[in-house]
Amino acid sequence: MGTFTTAGIHLLPPVLSAFRRAHPEVELAVADQEPPSGIAAVAAGEVDLALTHAYEPGAVGPPPAGVFVDPLLVEELVLVTSVGHRLAEGTGRLPVAELAGRPLISSAPTHPPRRGVEDALAEVGATPAVVCESPGYALVCALVSAGLGVAVVPEMVASMAAAPLSVRRLEPASFRRTISVAHRGDRSSVAAATLLALLRSGFGRGGTVPGTNRAPAG
Repeated sequence: MGTFTTAGIHLLPPVLSAFRRAHPEVELAVADQEPPSGIAAVAAGEVDLALTHAYEPGAVGPPPAGVFVDPLLVEELVLVTSVGHRLAEGTGRLPVAELAGRPLISSAPTHPPRRGVEDALAEVGATPAVVCESPGYALVCALVSAGLGVAVVPEMVASMAAAPLSVRRLEPASFRRTISVAHRGDRSSVAAATLLALLRSGFGRGGTVPGTNRAPAG
């Protein structure tokens, strides 16, 4: 089973636990594979299944022949700030244009959430003031909590961050991340098909992010 870090920490363990209880004879192995490497691993037969993700706005190419990608969960990207930050005030959605000139803690320039924010600001003639780039959401949230800037992250990341944060939804609401599972369809083993069924039934019930404990404003 391949997975990216966020899903591996927050979503996959209860599913694997249920699978182990039902099939104790099956040996489980989990590989850390950041998208899109998990899809390639499924195509190569290195793993039976892989959790992957895609951001909107953003371009996603078709999977390799023989690999199927099924959506499991859709989550919004939200603004995170330090507790008590002015941008966290209010109950409505915050226009992305309000981030113009704000210190922004972000991922690499090619990362889809950053490109989405930059494109939205460009439409109103503004540019983000990126003060720090980090490859990992945990560090991004820690720096935001310390008051060094604000960030746009997936809702699951915001709700499960270890550091205290304020969260606010953004306008437009088209900034999203879709978490999916890649598999080989009818060529999957019986065990893989069982795990796939558990993933489909266990993710995103009621249209919410499983396990969230911090509700965004708006």
